[in-house]
Amino acid sequence: MASSTVIAKTDVTLAWIDKHTEPVEPEQYGPLSAQFMPVMVNELSRRQRRAKQEALAKEKALQRLHTAEQMTTLGQLAAGIAHELNNAIGVVNSKTERMQQDLLQLLEELHPEVSGYFDVGLMQGQAVSSSEVRRIAKRFQRDYRLDRDTAKQLARALSDNPVPESWLSDPSKALKYWGMGRDLHDLKIAARHTVGIVKSVKQLGRTDGEPDELLDINDTINKALALLQSDLRRVSVRMQPAVLPLIKGASTEYVQIWSNILKNACDALQQTDAPNINIQTKFVNQRILVTIANNGPEIDEPTRRKIFQPNFTTKKGGLSFGLGLGLSIVKRIVSEIGALLPLRAMRLAPSFASSYQ
Repeated sequence: MASSTVIAKTDVTLAWIDKHTEPVEPEQYGPLSAQFMPVMVNELSRRQRRAKQEALAKEKALQRLHTAEQMTTLGQLAAGIAHELNNAIGVVNSKTERMQQDLLQLLEELHPEVSGYFDVGLMQGQAVSSSEVRRIAKRFQRDYRLDRDTAKQLARALSDNPVPESWLSDPSKALKYWGMGRDLHDLKIAARHTVGIVKSVKQLGRTDGEPDELLDINDTINKALALLQSDLRRVSVRMQPAVLPLIKGASTEYVQIWSNILKNACDALQQTDAPNINIQTKFVNQRILVTIANNGPEIDEPTRRKIFQPNFTTKKGGLSFGLGLGLSIVKRIVSEIGALLPLRAMRLAPSFASSYQ
């Protein structure tokens, strides 16, 4: 009895056996059924493997199609939001420039003696991490006999440089005007970064973005840390940068990746005593590896499986409500730059993915 129908696409030689076929050396190899069984098992196994591969390929194709549809719809919505944000940030950007000019003019006219402090903050901002601030502050306390708070403020303002005599004579005044300059410096950086974010959000449902500069990954991480200064005030951040090769890409998009992950980590650490975030970069096997880890609680498995889905968020209320777009944007950017996917969560907080490789 035939068990299957075979249609050959080319000329073939067909061989078959039936119940009248004589077994070959049955004394040594057993009856016909025993001799033919390995052939049958091998063929069935081969067909099963092929069917499984085809099913997996079909499932992946459907997933890609579903993701493409989601991202296209999300991209259309995001483009509308981005248009409105672009108008608003344009006003912020222009007013910031005007404010800078007016403040510089006022200080030169009314308080020329403090304009130098303002200029330091405006030009440099705060370029040191919280761990570096603590180290430098201890040296300032010892060398200049300062109290702890003043030493920390001066460490933020002057990094590891010697403290000028003018700053030591009236540190409160110097730090006050330095802080004004720093805040304006941060406002300008945030405004420029937001312009880049708006551009990136417009690309949410598209894949035609073009890298346009050579950059150092460590620099993009430091820019993200600068943007999140207010969120990181109570968090101890430790940065362990390696010497990395320059790569071609859009700086704004990399800053967006780190900003989203670090902001999520900050939110996850709100209930953690002595919160800390460790950032490490390496160059291994011709790949750049960035590890961000924190000491917050782990995320539950059902939530972990959804963290990269558009519109999924666990931030439902209060000042930390979320739109569910952050990690979707991260995944899109990482996919486009050709990094390893899927992103592998290492330690995850209950509400926010906070550590990835």
